[in-house]
Amino acid sequence: MAEQKIDWRAIVYNGKVDILDEYAGRDALLEKLTSTFLDAVEKLESKAARAAVAAEGLRSLHKHFPPHKVAKLEAMVRTQMRDDLYFWAQQVGRETIGLEDPFYVDMLIVLRIHYPFLVARESEVPEEPPYDWEERIRLGIAALRNPKILANQVSRRIRKRGKIAEHKIAYDPKSYHGELPTLARAHGAHIDTWYGHSFDGFNVWLSIDGVNTDNTVILYPELFGHRVDYDPRSMYLAEGTKIPKPTKVDLKPGQLLLFNPEMLHGTQVNISDETRVALTVRINPKVPRFNDDAPFNAEHWYASTDLAKRRYTHVSVFPANEYQGDPSIAQEAVPPGTLPRVTVENAESGDTVLCSAAELDQAGQVAVDLGKRKLLLVKDENCIRAFNRLCPHRGIDLADGHVDGQEAFCPGHGIAFSLSDGKSTCAALHLRKLEVIERDGQIVLPGKRGAAPVEEAALADG
Repeated sequence: MAEQKIDWRAIVYNGKVDILDEYAGRDALLEKLTSTFLDAVEKLESKAARAAVAAEGLRSLHKHFPPHKVAKLEAMVRTQMRDDLYFWAQQVGRETIGLEDPFYVDMLIVLRIHYPFLVARESEVPEEPPYDWEERIRLGIAALRNPKILANQVSRRIRKRGKIAEHKIAYDPKSYHGELPTLARAHGAHIDTWYGHSFDGFNVWLSIDGVNTDNTVILYPELFGHRVDYDPRSMYLAEGTKIPKPTKVDLKPGQLLLFNPEMLHGTQVNISDETRVALTVRINPKVPRFNDDAPFNAEHWYASTDLAKRRYTHVSVFPANEYQGDPSIAQEAVPPGTLPRVTVENAESGDTVLCSAAELDQAGQVAVDLGKRKLLLVKDENCIRAFNRLCPHRGIDLADGHVDGQEAFCPGHGIAFSLSDGKSTCAALHLRKLEVIERDGQIVLPGKRGAAPVEEAALADG
């Protein structure tokens, strides 16, 4: 393997994004991950399922492995690979990135299996994985070595309850995911420190199999170093926060993505026909620091010096109330760029004037608030189109996403909708199209008596 050193400071402080083909321990790790997945598929399902997945790749899991067992599959692979992944993470930090000891690896390793949305949304209630007694015992031994771990567990619960009572923490999981089944959920555009992760670190994001531009990581590098406001209840972007076109990272199996998650990023809803399998490990080059007002905090870490010696019961704890921090990067205002907006009265009958033809000619796109309805008007040469501008996936307003002459991108999860017909690449997710006309210099929505039939949007929950 060719030695490759990474400038971690450019990642952490300048928003650089690296994609690596070669890195420490690559071949051995990928081989063991694949064999562990196949063993787990056989144990939880059948030898026939194992043989089919082995022949077609992990990207075919949705064809051969039942959705309601995916949580158990994730847990089984994560448990069996846990120590290998910790050790590998410190190898990457030391040998590939060139970090100096001690650096820190988060105890939370996130293994994600994302089935295609059309499969995932129909999934049954998931079977819960068995309780991880091994992890509890390991933490118990670690607490005996470091009593601060137990003391922090107690104080953190008291602290968080107090902040909820003071309305400093308002996160509501239902506002974030709605009624979608667990397997169909995806991370909206966010910054990790909103949730309480550490400042000044980076994600090590491994593409295992099935990653493509219809289910990949979404990055917004143009906003690195900008303050992005959000709704603390839903954890989605604050209304009126205009973001640029998403960068959908194209990754091959085995490639490694490095980026600072203080850059706005999210997960593309899996609207492909492949299962996406990936994992994320978090590394901090220095002692982690946090926003203590966040709903969660990742306070348990392994020091690289302990992982190099495979000492998995030696855990460092950094209580968020003691290790508080702020962004080390500039927090400039998000550049303006919102669509022109028009508010009009909603006519119960008869025609409704939405905006002037001149205004639409000049802007190309206009967002119209019509009572409770939110519309998007688009002019392409001599053709005028109108769509319901709320994304049918989670109801996010497309006016805050990138809209050009061809597509509108949801600022929540990156779905692209064609501005010719309102369709995305997922048959279940498309925008409702409305018939509008130009008359006497005005863009008009015909009333009930004169309106052409409209196409109903297919919602994510039905």
